[in-house]
Amino acid sequence: MKTLNVIIERNADGFFAYTDEIDGCVAGGNTYIEVKTNFEEILDMFLQEDTFLANEFANGYKLKFNVSLESVFELIPEVNISQLAKSGGLNASLLRQYVSGSKKASEKQAQKIMSALNKLSEKIETISLNTI
Repeated sequence: MKTLNVIIERNADGFFAYTDEIDGCVAGGNTYIEVKTNFEEILDMFLQEDTFLANEFANGYKLKFNVSLESVFELIPEVNISQLAKSGGLNASLLRQYVSGSKKASEKQAQKIMSALNKLSEKIETISLNTI
């Protein structure tokens, strides 16, 4: 199974997605969810119309969506930056600078941020609401 890296970026008009692995495979949308859905539809069209690509991905594929650090916090504004920094052993002020785009996170810092987000995700997955 192949993995396609899909880059999602945001501009003033909305979101757009593309992959470097398939030339011309690009989609747009007003929201993150819409651009993901549109990209998946465009990719399906590419695979249906191009026999070379269809053969290349005959064993299936997985999409890995890559977004900027700024976009992560736009997509999930419920995440408290101070608490995330604390749980991930990050400097909250520095994390805010990364989120605003005024500073660029190093690869090591980006990995620490992703690790903190993964820990948050794992916490959420372990709870269920008692409806009694």
